[in-house]
Amino acid sequence: MTCRVCGRPLRSPESRTRGAGPVCWRNTTTPVRPAPAPPSHTAVPGQTELPLQPMQPTLWSL
Repeated sequence: MTCRVCGRPLRSPESRTRGAGPVCWRNTTTPVRPAPAPPSHTAVPGQTELPLQPMQPTLWSL
C-alpha cells in the first residue's frame, strides 16, 4: 500500500489505516493560520493625493 499524498510505500499499520505516512499526515492535518489583515490605507502625514485625470496618457499608451 502507498501513501495517497506522495506515493511512498507505507510501512506501519497505523499509516496504512490512515492512508498517509506520518509526514504527509502531519502536513495535511496541521491547522492553517489565518492570513494577516491587510494594512489599512490611511493617508501618510504630508502626503498629497493627486486627482485622477480622464484620458491621461501613460507610458503604455504612448
